[in-house]
Amino acid sequence: MPKLESLTERQIKILYALNNLQALSRSQLQHMFSLGSKRNANRVLQGIREYTNTKRIGEDVYYLNKRGAELIGGEATVRGNSPLEHIVMRNDIYIFYHYPQDWKPEAKTRWIEGGKEYSIVSDARFTYHEQMYFLEVDITQKMAENKRKVEKYAYLFRFIQRQQTGEPILLWYTVSDVKKRQLEAWCKEYGVQCEVLCKQDF
Repeated sequence: MPKLESLTERQIKILYALNNLQALSRSQLQHMFSLGSKRNANRVLQGIREYTNTKRIGEDVYYLNKRGAELIGGEATVRGNSPLEHIVMRNDIYIFYHYPQDWKPEAKTRWIEGGKEYSIVSDARFTYHEQMYFLEVDITQKMAENKRKVEKYAYLFRFIQRQQTGEPILLWYTVSDVKKRQLEAWCKEYGVQCEVLCKQDF
């Protein structure tokens, strides 16, 4: 039976981070845990190989296997067909916004207006500098669907503003400057306060 005592404190923290965030790339782990050079990072991560699976997406992406999940009392939620690139991009934002305490992935927001219930599922929801952020990660989504999302967020944000519970921000994280400009234009058209980041920005 594997024991936590056989691992360093840093390796244990990495396993817990993988449990909480589902999947992290080598460079993300380097940043989060101050692993230094690529060579040193690979040495540290080699020590937890029996508790993780990896998949190459430009660089190695790590996620817990069943043994690793059992070791820390977690759950192996990532499968071979899970959208790893999407998860890693979502975690780019978690890191970029300094590890929000109230970070909630796959966050469902419900509201009632005119006696009718509405809902929207964001890739994540969090608070930063006392402002509520709703994250949408866009990799291969059709732009028509993105426009529908902007329209729906416009309804939600007007509802939030009427409740006087703050000024929400729609945060897009996408993969091209073309998409970035289009998303900014739609948010402006629908009166949605937004920030749009591009993968190249990182």
